[in-house]
Amino acid sequence: MPVIFWLSALLTVYVYVGYPVILAVLRRWARITIRDERHLPQVSLVIAAYNEEQVLHEKLQNSLALQYPQERLEIVVASDGSTDATNMIVKAYAHKGVVLHEVVPRGGKARALGMVVPQVRGEIVVLSDANTMYQPDALQKLVRNFADPTVGAVSGDVQLVDAAPSHSRSEGLYYRYERWLQGVESELGSIIGADGAMYALRRSLFQPPSVGLVLDDFVTSMNVARAGYRVVYEPEAVATEQGTLSSQEEFRRKVRIVSGGMQALRRGEGLPRLQQPLLLFCYVSHKLLRWFVPCFLLGLFLSSFWLSGTFVYTCAYYGQVLFYGVAGMYAVGVPRLRHWSGSGVPYYFCLVNGAALIGLWKGLLHTPSGVWQRTTR
Repeated sequence: MPVIFWLSALLTVYVYVGYPVILAVLRRWARITIRDERHLPQVSLVIAAYNEEQVLHEKLQNSLALQYPQERLEIVVASDGSTDATNMIVKAYAHKGVVLHEVVPRGGKARALGMVVPQVRGEIVVLSDANTMYQPDALQKLVRNFADPTVGAVSGDVQLVDAAPSHSRSEGLYYRYERWLQGVESELGSIIGADGAMYALRRSLFQPPSVGLVLDDFVTSMNVARAGYRVVYEPEAVATEQGTLSSQEEFRRKVRIVSGGMQALRRGEGLPRLQQPLLLFCYVSHKLLRWFVPCFLLGLFLSSFWLSGTFVYTCAYYGQVLFYGVAGMYAVGVPRLRHWSGSGVPYYFCLVNGAALIGLWKGLLHTPSGVWQRTTR
């Protein structure tokens, strides 16, 4: 039991604190990325869509208003078996050059992109969700990084807006933490997984995701890194996206992400090569161990309960009881607790890791569906 306690504690602390400290130390060996605002290659903006009639007008208008030479920008909608007015809306923009690819029958985002991306014209492919609205200069900020021949993919900064009050503040803190990690990973070499709502890659490096894959964006960008190219983070390429409108919706989203990570792991997709030690180190530290944190937390709690009786283990046990108690009281809406700005952190931490625990179980023991589920718009 002492071994379980200390191993669980050390791994949990390493994931959230130790790894960032190591990155901060390694940062002195940061690499310079060549950026050139004059670099304006042919770009294909591919919008993945399934029954997006509520947001598609706004998305297409947003795309047409981007500050990028029109003769060098192709806008494509990959409609994955949509049954609402999605296809009709896209056809209404045909006179403005918007291209519709109807993928039938519906087979999931990975399959749709695998069929559509090889048909586009652009040297650079920008992949986007239908509910993600880009700032006018977002494309320019993304593609300027491709002036560097070592860069194979670029991920932007997608900012969540109007999320449910129950978790919006804590989620914002979490994303600032994540963006810092991505920034340093980018400076050292490559980030671990691009943001599927806004990322660009060289079309020549695109490998069609396997059918049924949940985390197509993660695997696609990791395949670029596996090929020896850098996947970098561009903080000035900004977009906004509707956050989840309830804790239940956020919980389901996190379950799907972790189950998708386990699916990719089981299939051996998106894994760094052994000849890429830094990329492998970041993958294990940032993603793999993070997915298994719920197991470490269970081991820590049960072992501290079993060993309680000595000062260290008793303090550890009751400290966890207090932490989870605060999260539980926040969840049921204790009024005074909700007014304390820090009270949402234990709640969001437990929400994320509770979802991750179920995601682990689903991803390791079952086959997640690659047919994506839209969040509420």
